[in-house]
Amino acid sequence: MLGTRRFSFSWKISLIGAILILGAIRLSYWQWERYLAKEEFLKELDSRLEQPVVPISELIGKKAVNWEELLHRRVLVTGTFDFEHEFIKRNRKDDVDGPGVHVITPLKIDGNGEHILVNRGYIPLSVKSPEERQQFQRGDVHSFVALIKLSETPRSFLAPNDPPAGSGRPWVDAWLRVNIEEIQKQIPYKLLPIHLEAISGSSKEEVEEALVKNSNTRNDIFYLGENLNKVSTGELNPTRAYPVPAFSTVVPSATHLLYVFEWAFMGLLVAIVCIGLQFRRVSSPLSKTRAGEAD
Repeated sequence: MLGTRRFSFSWKISLIGAILILGAIRLSYWQWERYLAKEEFLKELDSRLEQPVVPISELIGKKAVNWEELLHRRVLVTGTFDFEHEFIKRNRKDDVDGPGVHVITPLKIDGNGEHILVNRGYIPLSVKSPEERQQFQRGDVHSFVALIKLSETPRSFLAPNDPPAGSGRPWVDAWLRVNIEEIQKQIPYKLLPIHLEAISGSSKEEVEEALVKNSNTRNDIFYLGENLNKVSTGELNPTRAYPVPAFSTVVPSATHLLYVFEWAFMGLLVAIVCIGLQFRRVSSPLSKTRAGEAD
């Protein structure tokens, strides 16, 4: 008989365990806050998508415009693209063709002469250069339905920055985000403080389904999905019309709720392990007697 286990308190194990448990609880609560915020965001998104498609001039022609209130409004746009000042948004991904880029082109709106950036959609990596993109620069005047988006800025000081742009600097053709304030430095005319995403479907249901979806975040970050091998084949898919309209998707609120339980479970698991580590094996009297007889 090897003996039994008895609880023996350890400051070291308890302190480390407490820190890890508190960290897990904080992360769980953080995800809960994100869940509640995402629920409110989705309610607002649904409300704005319920509104009918209107000409963009009706929304931006007012004297005082609250740009944030226009987020995710569907608008009808007619204008002329300025392909000379076109650029790309890099590190994008498509469910069919895999990694690629989004094509961002300034548009002069018919009627009021305002200029706005338009995300025309996805193209594969193999045709991302300015020379290759010329094959997608068709026609002069275009009419389409689009979704209003706000300017994109780094989420934290740890986020990578785009190259500096502006007078005396080389043209920046590839950007990480549509940061209008920075992009404006290399555009010779005034841009509106919002941009557009061209969409293929105009109904509220189609747009909402494309916007809010589970994007398999971990796989998307590391390109571990089933489309990993669909990278720069050198050929365009003949069944698709490029650029393919693309959305900046929104992670559903249920994803954050799942993380709430994941972190709570991790905290519970750490507590169980810490308690288990503080149970020490104690030799029984019989084993001690036998050990003495052996001596």
